[in-house]
Amino acid sequence: MLRAENESLRDRVTRLETELAKDSTNSSRPPSRDGVEVRKKRAERRADVRKQKRAQGKQPGAPGATLERRRPDTILEYQPACCGGCGADLADAAVVGEVVRQVIDLPPVEPAVIDHVAYRRRCACGVETVADLPPAAKAPVCWGPEMRAFAVYLLVRQHLPVARTAELLADLLGAPVSTGWLCQIQQEASGRLAPFITELKRQLKASPVVHADETGTQVGVTKHWMHTLTTNLLTLIAVHPKRGVEAVTDIGILPGYTGTVVHDGYSSYEVFDQATHAQCGAHLLRHLDDVGAAVAFELWTSQLARVLLDAKVAAETAAAAGHRVVDADIAAAITSRYRSTLDVAFALLPPGPPPPRRHSGGYSTAQRKAWNLATRMRRDTDAVLRCLTDTRVSSDNNVAERALRMVKLHDKISGCFHSLAGAEAFADIRSYLQTADHHNRNLLGVLRDLFTVGPWLPPAAASP
Repeated sequence: MLRAENESLRDRVTRLETELAKDSTNSSRPPSRDGVEVRKKRAERRADVRKQKRAQGKQPGAPGATLERRRPDTILEYQPACCGGCGADLADAAVVGEVVRQVIDLPPVEPAVIDHVAYRRRCACGVETVADLPPAAKAPVCWGPEMRAFAVYLLVRQHLPVARTAELLADLLGAPVSTGWLCQIQQEASGRLAPFITELKRQLKASPVVHADETGTQVGVTKHWMHTLTTNLLTLIAVHPKRGVEAVTDIGILPGYTGTVVHDGYSSYEVFDQATHAQCGAHLLRHLDDVGAAVAFELWTSQLARVLLDAKVAAETAAAAGHRVVDADIAAAITSRYRSTLDVAFALLPPGPPPPRRHSGGYSTAQRKAWNLATRMRRDTDAVLRCLTDTRVSSDNNVAERALRMVKLHDKISGCFHSLAGAEAFADIRSYLQTADHHNRNLLGVLRDLFTVGPWLPPAAASP
């Protein structure tokens, strides 16, 4: 009994040590949760890579670049008063040369105050008619569309907190707005985006490949989830109290979707079986690195990681050549290596599945993790190697992760959302700005359109 208890305790200690050793390089934990030492090592690795690639600054033989001269708005001339040698007066001396320095600076910024006067005229019939005012003049005194667009830009694109945004507008523009107005203007922008969100969802549902991911965020005192469904040109971000199937169903893209969904293997996406599925290779590489920390599994995990990287290269090469699928012989060879490596993985494990309960004998923590990963990769072989049969499918899920990275940045800078309405407004506006950015649109320009002529809509021919 003591030997069995000792073995169980040793296994638990191993598992806890493994959990403590997890970071962004060997698990799905985000880099923001890494400790100081892990961050230092990552920075050192990046510095070594940069040194190997090239030195910082201008490269030998590269053309130089500097500010170009522009047509001046104002010319200021300066004359020397006296000779620098003998001190003689130079008022009548000949001009023999000049030195020109151009300074590009900002003029003082002040808001333009415009009175919109609508006259009322009385007809001979006695009826009085008032001229129409522009939509911007919605109150006796109000801020115009330029101010509204700039405020939303600072709040959602640059992630400034509300109080600091109010401070910046007052100091820089002489526009003392209230924090309540800033919150209200985000709600107004979100309400104006309804046609854009409808069109965005329609185009995403018609896209042959979409990337899906989710991340947690705080709304008040409750944890919510920011979900994204995105392509290279379209980004939808939506907030929901749930993480799983209910949330994805409510967003409304994946129910009935028949294209390919790229995700990290989260089981809630697998429910939508009308779609084809592809799993993120970057996540699998991290899991392989974690399992390979055990010496007994180091060989097969490194071999399987090499197979995944070879599949990625083969798919990218075929896509660059304009092929929809990887050459059959190359794909067959990669798939054969994949399956044979998994056979090796199972040969190194005890026979049969691990017991349902941990620490009950037969399987150590390392063996249990290895069995779970090998079983998943064998079961989902088609999804893991999807890029071989459709080169439109990326071997990773970076598109979706990049879409959600700004959500985490917003949490760090501005703090949590105080209400669900505020979180939903942020998600809608962020979807609008990221999609416009993918299409190389000026973001202040599309926000100005939002408050004047209506939201910009992505071109109908958008594709991943």
